[in-house]
Amino acid sequence: MKWIDSAANILIRAGGVSIIAIVALMFVFLGFETLPLFRGAKQKVVFESPLPGAPAPAAMLALGLDEYESHLYYVDATAGVLRFVDAATRKPDSEFPIRALGKSRITAAYRTPSRDKIVLGTDDGRLIFVEAKFAISYTDTAERTVKSGVGEMGQVAAVVPAAIVKVHARQNSTGDFFYAYATADGAVYSGKFVEGEPADAPQPVGRLRAGTIVGLATDYEGNKLFIATTAAKLYQYYLAEQREEPFRVYDLPAPITALDFIIGDVSLLLGFADGRVESWFGVREKETDTLKPIHRIHTFEAMPAAVTWIQPSARDKGFAVGSADGTLKLNFTTSERTLLTSKLPSGIAAIAYAPKLTSLLALGTDGTTRLTAVDNPHPEISFKALFGRVHYEGYDEPDYIWQSTGGTDDFEGKFSLVPLTVGTLKGAFYGLLFAIPVAVFAALYTSQFMAPSLRVYFKPTIEIMAALPSVVIGFLAGLWLAPLLEEVMIGTLLAGIMIPLAIVLGMVGWVLLPRTVRRRVPPGLELILVLPLVALGFAAAQALGPTVEGLLFGGNYRQWIFDAFGRQFEQRNSIVIGIAMGFAVIPIIFTISEDAFSNVPRAFRSASFALGASRWQTAWHVILPTASPGVFSAVMIGFGRAVGETMIVLMATGNTPIMSFSPFNGMRTLAANTAVEIPEAPMGGTLYRVLFVASLLLFGLTFICNTVAEVVRQRLREKYQAV
Repeated sequence: MKWIDSAANILIRAGGVSIIAIVALMFVFLGFETLPLFRGAKQKVVFESPLPGAPAPAAMLALGLDEYESHLYYVDATAGVLRFVDAATRKPDSEFPIRALGKSRITAAYRTPSRDKIVLGTDDGRLIFVEAKFAISYTDTAERTVKSGVGEMGQVAAVVPAAIVKVHARQNSTGDFFYAYATADGAVYSGKFVEGEPADAPQPVGRLRAGTIVGLATDYEGNKLFIATTAAKLYQYYLAEQREEPFRVYDLPAPITALDFIIGDVSLLLGFADGRVESWFGVREKETDTLKPIHRIHTFEAMPAAVTWIQPSARDKGFAVGSADGTLKLNFTTSERTLLTSKLPSGIAAIAYAPKLTSLLALGTDGTTRLTAVDNPHPEISFKALFGRVHYEGYDEPDYIWQSTGGTDDFEGKFSLVPLTVGTLKGAFYGLLFAIPVAVFAALYTSQFMAPSLRVYFKPTIEIMAALPSVVIGFLAGLWLAPLLEEVMIGTLLAGIMIPLAIVLGMVGWVLLPRTVRRRVPPGLELILVLPLVALGFAAAQALGPTVEGLLFGGNYRQWIFDAFGRQFEQRNSIVIGIAMGFAVIPIIFTISEDAFSNVPRAFRSASFALGASRWQTAWHVILPTASPGVFSAVMIGFGRAVGETMIVLMATGNTPIMSFSPFNGMRTLAANTAVEIPEAPMGGTLYRVLFVASLLLFGLTFICNTVAEVVRQRLREKYQAV
């Protein structure tokens, strides 16, 4: 009936269109989830006005915001008090005199990026440690109230009664402070302060420095100290090694006008008089270096005028920077992105970055104070961070690295998808390297040479292998095969030579046998004779393994690999994956290839035999080329299966995202990485969306490969359809 044919035709077309639409929608959905990663930050000005009752900007020191952004605060150097201002109304909330000052004046101050700790330097050479405190309470209606206060933690006595002009401090995880300060006479001192304990006397740091000190920075271990001077020089000290002489002096093209450590105290942020902004950190110049000189690593978008302030983030590798013309920028160190740009009517005198990174507070030299709400969810992500070489802290050179989590807040997430992509292709390559020759030639032999009585058992046995769960294959490969293979690796590799050699010798012996003996084996059952030869070749390879290892590799092939190539041998490596994934892929390639060989018209074989070709010549020169479109499709479907495999590579490799094509190393694939990381990825977070990028990449990879495979298949089909 025509209407049935028409309905079937419409239904088939609708199904095809629906599949295409679903695939397209999947791409759209994955793309929609990844787009926020590449959007810039957003900002909204909350207020911009002078603060009532505030002193001159030069006297407003240690500007800060509390965690709940309910109060902004500053030290009034003129009055010697810590003032708090209500952020909502911009009216003075409270003020607390700093009792330890006595009759002294505040001449320098530094606020740590987190914990609201402030270090004050006085005109008589003392250091005073105070803390801005915030008590939180809630009403019956869950309305939050924040009450401000101040805590004086203690002081460090003066070494000499000279005014302190620069001060810097860091607090470590145990609450101890390491500090450094410079006095008006050019002397620099450093030391340690512990709340509730008698303060040790500060220790001097060498005085032979050119120019006037314009900035200094010490780390939370109290070991690294950097001093910048007006002579365009930067002095680097390792205080535990030497205090009198600097470890290294850097001659710079322009004077430094602002400097500070980014969170973690590894990278040093430098702002220059010509507007340049750079990040430097220690890199070994020789393998034997234990103390690292710093080098310029990251360069950021230049400021229009001299840099006047650098404010690091308290939670990530971002920082705010201000210049003398009022320009304010929010940057991220590793991605080298400029996330936000704004401008005040006057030069930037101070900046505060909210602890939750949702607000920026800037003070202009004319007294204007601007509070800006910031929405900056994914500052660490850029195209380079995902697909390019990035120079991370602690590494001597740029590299592709995936390491999404760490033990401390100082840790920097590393989201390069390159090692995962390489691992995906590497796993598929070794799996197919094992599976393709075995599956294709087994299919060719089964369809063209094997006796029907044997084929009826052999083909279903191979096909039923596809029902083996991946988790079972991965479990056996990781816990049984990998340790076993480590012990017999050399013998297993020799098997690639010994098995073919045993088969060739067996074939030669077979040909030399009398014809009457050979006729006793029915055609198509030769496989029964080959299997003992395979076992004999494998046994011979294992027997020769220890001897070959002793002669060629000094009796320890693992050490030889490390000595020769500088790479560790891993028990769960690509060879294990090749064998395990090969067993998962072989049934697919075998089944489709065998069907392709079997579907070659019988007339082709008959014509070939009629022209005098042997069965092998017919199979190789007629059957294989004619069935090549189907074989190619089988290989590409197997490739897609290997690329998307999760459990085998998850269980049978070291699951390490490294850039190595060595067969003796493991890998991490895109699919396995998603399975491992998704429980640790909070919804909407950076890791969550990067996993969508990985999924989109995997989807795109398989889609492109399948498209190319279809194009090639069609061309092969057109080439051989007229044979």
